[in-house]
Order: sequence, then structure tokens, then C-alpha cells
Amino acid sequence: MNIKKLNQDYYLLGSIIFLIIFGLVMLFSASWVKSLEVTNGESRSYFFSSQLLKFLPALMIFIFFSFFNYRKLQKIAILSLITTFILLLYTKLQGCDLDSCRWLSIGPISFQTSDLARFSIILFLADYIDKNQKKMINFDKGILIPLLWILPSCILVLLQPDNSTTLIIMSIAIIMLFIGGASFPQILTISILGISSVGFMLLNKGNYALSRITSFFNESSVVNYQSDQAIIGLQQGGFWGLGVGKSVQKYNYLPETHTDFIFAIIGEELGFFWGMMLILTYAFILIRAVQIAKRSNDIFGIMLSLGFGISITIYALINIGVVIGLLPVTGVPLPFISYGGSSFLINILMIAILLNISKSKREFKLKNWRLKVNA
Repeated sequence: MNIKKLNQDYYLLGSIIFLIIFGLVMLFSASWVKSLEVTNGESRSYFFSSQLLKFLPALMIFIFFSFFNYRKLQKIAILSLITTFILLLYTKLQGCDLDSCRWLSIGPISFQTSDLARFSIILFLADYIDKNQKKMINFDKGILIPLLWILPSCILVLLQPDNSTTLIIMSIAIIMLFIGGASFPQILTISILGISSVGFMLLNKGNYALSRITSFFNESSVVNYQSDQAIIGLQQGGFWGLGVGKSVQKYNYLPETHTDFIFAIIGEELGFFWGMMLILTYAFILIRAVQIAKRSNDIFGIMLSLGFGISITIYALINIGVVIGLLPVTGVPLPFISYGGSSFLINILMIAILLNISKSKREFKLKNWRLKVNA
């Protein structure tokens, strides 16, 4: 097997640098009113400064995994999944209330364990498909066994409760298994069973997911109020926007302007044009991930590239879909833009590994691969 060194994917790197710089500018603009509120008028940069503090660990992660041989990650794929399950279990048993059930605190460090689960499951599936690619057409190897491995972690994420992240993780897993060689009838059967299970769960009137979905169709609900205010902001922005810093909606008309609804502030201040540029940037990241997968000719690298690209893109699409009123409110952050630490660090980790994969090209013969790798 030959390994050829290639240049790093500078198009992908440039896109991420653009998103990070753009995100910092918009985060400060979207959050300074909220910063004054939480600091009793003492600081406009509370959330901005807090986000900047996350750049040191992010930079360390980025540099290390940009040069670390990504193929060595296969050795820890199963260990990573087991460790994630233990952390998710501990998070649930540590004693918590509402959203605190999603966070694990170790001294001054706290992170959302569902973000770690997303990375670990993609890593595990890439390793699993690499080792079982000739048997993926079989139901037990292609569907049953990998799902049995990842379901315990998904169930714990669901119990946090974090329905949206659970559905995203399962969607990524199903897509990866299909690309990895699982047959379409098997994928369809599992998808139908999964949708039926979710539907059964939502019939539980005590489940908050059901209330969010029903609220989505109720114009007078508080959740609909958020979406309505977001759309008002986008309408006020028009094509070119009101200008950076000139948003009206961030003055307590629209909640969560620095996290879940930051895209509404982007649309209000920078208009439809820059909103579309942002959407196209996320689409471009997925395209680069696919291109990296095509060039890698390494099944583990292919599946990691596609898993990471799909993960970032799905998060962006769902966040934007919520803001423009196409989806119920889910609490999914906008990658590299929304305020937050664990999601940002995991996304940086994924991009670093993607850039690492882009530097290597393996040449080998493989038949009947769904991606139609060139021999």
C-alpha cells in the first residue's frame, strides 16, 4: 500500500478561518446587550471574552490533530465509545436539574457530553466499517451489531433529555452505514422502526419534545414567539441588512441571540446576502469533506471525512431551519458561530482531523465500494 503526501486542503482551512472570524464579530454584536444584563451593566464583552478563552485549548487541539496520524485513532475507537458511555452515565447519575443533566463538570472545566458522544460514535463507525466493509451487506454486520454498539450512548443522550442531538447522531449513523455498504432495504427498515419508536415516545404527553412540536403549530405559544421574532429580524434586514451592531431584536425582543438564534441577528444586521454566503460556506465545507474522502482512498479516512462533514452540515441546516421557521425549536448551535465551548471544540477537532486526512492519499484496490473508489 502506497501513501502519498498531499498539500493540506487550504480551501477548507480558509473556510473555517472565515467562519471563526465572522462568528466572533457577530457574537460580540449579538451578545453585548445580554452581556450588560448579566454583568449588571459592567461589561459589554462578557460572552465575547468568554468565547475567546476557549481559543487556547481549541488551538492546541487543532495543531496537535492536524499533524497527528489520524490512522492511529482506530486503536482507540472502541475505547473512546466505551469512555463516552461511562461519562454519559455519570452525567446522568451525578444529580442534576433540566439542562444541567447535559453537562459534566470536572473542576473548572465543564462540557456537554452529547458533543463527545457525537465524535466518538462517528469515530467508532468509521473504524467498524473499515474492518467489516466486505460484510456490511449482511444485516447482522451491516446494521445490527454497529447499532447495538452505539444505542446505549444514544439512549443516555436521549435521557438527558436531548432529543434533537439523539436524532442527529442516529441520522449520521444511518447515513454512514448506508455509505459503508449496508443495503437500502435494511436501512429503510431500521429507519421506519426508528421513526415509529420516536413517534411512540412523543405520544407521552410528559415529553418536552411533544410540547415543542405541538407549540410549533400553535401561533400563540412562547416557542412560536421566538420564531416569529427571528423572522421579524430577518425581514428587517432585507437584502443588505441594517448594519453591524444595529440590530433591534437583540434588545430583549428575541431570546438566545448569542446561541440558538444568532443567525437571526446575522440576517438582521447583514441581510439576505451575507446570510446566503454563510449557508454556502457550510455547503462548501461538506463539498470539501466529500472531496477529501474521494482523494483519501482509505476507508477509515473516507468514513471519518464524510461523518465529520455531514455532522457539521446537519447542525448548520437544523439551526438555520429553526430560525427561518421551517423546524421546531431544538436548541442546536450554529457551528463555529454560536456561543459555547464543547460544540466548538469538537467541531475544531473534526476539522483538524479532516485537514490531516487531506494530506494523505492511499492507493489500493477495492471492489464493490459504494463510493466507487478508483483502483
